[in-house]
Amino acid sequence: MKSAAGVIAALGALMSAGAALGAPATPPPPVDAAAYVLVDPRSGAVLARKGPDLRLPMASTTKIMTALVVLRRSRLDDVVTVPAEAAAVGESSAGLVPGEELTVRDLLTGLMVGSGNDAAVALADHVAGSQAAFADLMNQEAARLGMTRTRFQNPHGLDAPGHYSTVRDMVRMGRALMRYPFAREVVASRTATIPGPGGAGVRSLESRNALLELLPEADGIKTGNTSGAGYALVAHADRPATGADLYAAIIGSPSEADRAADAAALLRWGLAQYARPTLLARGAAVVRAEVRDRPGVEVTLRVARPLAAPIRLGEPIRQTVVAPAEVVAPVRAGQRLGQVVVRQGGRVLGRRDLVAASDVGAPTFTDRLRTGWGNLI
Repeated sequence: MKSAAGVIAALGALMSAGAALGAPATPPPPVDAAAYVLVDPRSGAVLARKGPDLRLPMASTTKIMTALVVLRRSRLDDVVTVPAEAAAVGESSAGLVPGEELTVRDLLTGLMVGSGNDAAVALADHVAGSQAAFADLMNQEAARLGMTRTRFQNPHGLDAPGHYSTVRDMVRMGRALMRYPFAREVVASRTATIPGPGGAGVRSLESRNALLELLPEADGIKTGNTSGAGYALVAHADRPATGADLYAAIIGSPSEADRAADAAALLRWGLAQYARPTLLARGAAVVRAEVRDRPGVEVTLRVARPLAAPIRLGEPIRQTVVAPAEVVAPVRAGQRLGQVVVRQGGRVLGRRDLVAASDVGAPTFTDRLRTGWGNLI
């Protein structure tokens, strides 16, 4: 506890997160991929990376942008007639039949769970009239999101000249998609169904995202695989108990199993770098302020309410105390007299009022005499 005498704002170390709560004990796990990144979206901190800005084919992670453009430009209940070109695109399919009618909601499910290239084409034609026109919309959205090293040529992600992204940019589009509640629900599903042709029966879809089974905290987002991209993934995981919230992206894993295992290890390590401690205990004494005209009398300022907040381990936490150097009596216990602000890096973790710990009476006649005499000498 410090005296506030002579200061208006006191800045000091509240604690070192590394010393008080344990610095990260291990480096990030090895990831066998051409490029990867692990990002804390709240602070923008990159926890681990390799080639984050390397332009590479992105395979079906492209469909994150496809879904994002569709959600911004259509309604889930819109009805779409599946064009012949959708069923003819080949590769990964949601089993669509030319001429059948499905809602945007069902097609997005086929796109994100079943990774249907046919669903991508059907949605692109519905929104923009053609795949080329839809790719223009994708690139406009990429520019809006600040994806400066990304270019789209199609809505499905099959390898094509000039169709590329970076793991850093892929995290940006993943974050944008996860702002939509429907999208969050769909990408967290390992299996789903959509109506069968003509509404008869159902079609069963299965996601290739094995990460959803390996890591309980994971809830998406999209896998991909082509000969040019290898195995790719954009992933999200959070741990509400500690406030940890992380995005990862990988391009160029050698196999589906490696992709899932590496993503799980990377996210598991990242989640372990966070804690939610009590940073300010209720009633904790922070500073003392002198009482005007009462020589030798001080009032202690205490924290009014406790503060617990998510922090990243290994980074210093600092407090700024704003309190008067001198207070005027009478003071009543609980009276607000200042504030403490707790920060980690550039992020404010919280603010709490500082209140008087006890009553302090008004100066007596004797107190005023002593003060006056002290000022004379």
